[in-house]
Amino acid sequence: MMAEDGSLAAGGFNKSFVDLPCAGRDNMQHCAHKIGVGPAPALENVMKLGNLAASAMAAALIFALPAGAAEPEGGAYHIFKPGLKPTLHQPAPGAATMLYYAGPVISSVKVAVVLWGSGVAKTTNTRIGPFSSAIVNSTFVDQLGQYSTNIIGVNGMQGTDQTITRGSYLGKFIITPYNNSKTLTDGDIKKELKAQIKGGMLPPQDLDTLYMVYFPQNISITLDNLKSCVDFGAYHEARSAKIKPNNLFYAIMPDCGGGISEITFAASHEFAEAVTDAIPTPGSNPAYPQAWNTSDGYEIGDLCESAPSSTLTAAGKTYVVTQVFLNSTNACSTGKYTSP
Repeated sequence: MMAEDGSLAAGGFNKSFVDLPCAGRDNMQHCAHKIGVGPAPALENVMKLGNLAASAMAAALIFALPAGAAEPEGGAYHIFKPGLKPTLHQPAPGAATMLYYAGPVISSVKVAVVLWGSGVAKTTNTRIGPFSSAIVNSTFVDQLGQYSTNIIGVNGMQGTDQTITRGSYLGKFIITPYNNSKTLTDGDIKKELKAQIKGGMLPPQDLDTLYMVYFPQNISITLDNLKSCVDFGAYHEARSAKIKPNNLFYAIMPDCGGGISEITFAASHEFAEAVTDAIPTPGSNPAYPQAWNTSDGYEIGDLCESAPSSTLTAAGKTYVVTQVFLNSTNACSTGKYTSP
């Protein structure tokens, strides 16, 4: 099957999302992964930003699920809220900040870009495919290799014996949604993805496939009473909170009006965290089948929200991306990334 952008999607086509309740916490709920709202500068201007401005843009992208929020409508997901910055709890000398809980990662990620109808912004439509093709085959992914899982988890369980390597790009797919509502729930999106996969419009799911879904600006998304571009700006999710061969991994990127720089920043954040924690943390107490988290449930992008953003360069184009926390240096990454 050919993707809309002409790339060849693997296999013939067939699947979804999650069932684990998320408990509230004082400042940050990590059952979902949610990235910030608010406009980001155009790429041309971002390249001129100093570290302070870039840091401010990144810091603006933080969200949290309020304490006492309702149980999630579907699965294991991960979130942020404006103005909140994770507190980096310094480990003992020589100890790791990111801990492994024996769950799965996405070892050789296959990214399928999904555009929700024909109304997605022209710049996103044009640039998100090349960006996605670049990030899966880049030095950005190389640094994630340290989060491979051929180790024993902190809970004493044997790891999943996966090695994170560069992945592949399955293509860009513009779907014609069965659901034409401008106000969608996460459950609506789950059902739509299942229907599109079953109907052969999207590649079949497997444990290496990550569907990254982009929306028109006039579509609002709710997730457990939280509203896109008000309470969250992006999240990643697993259909099931259990280890299942038919699990579905996806990330949701609403258009909050900040332009392509905001979109690629959020997408890189969700991409990195989905790869290193395929079944996100339920609440602030990570446990199997979570993969890489801090002891209180933060993922590798969360600890670097106040760090300056970075860039990914490929085929003469430059995209804004996040930095991520690295156990190897016990600090946020500092690189500028390239592909190939």
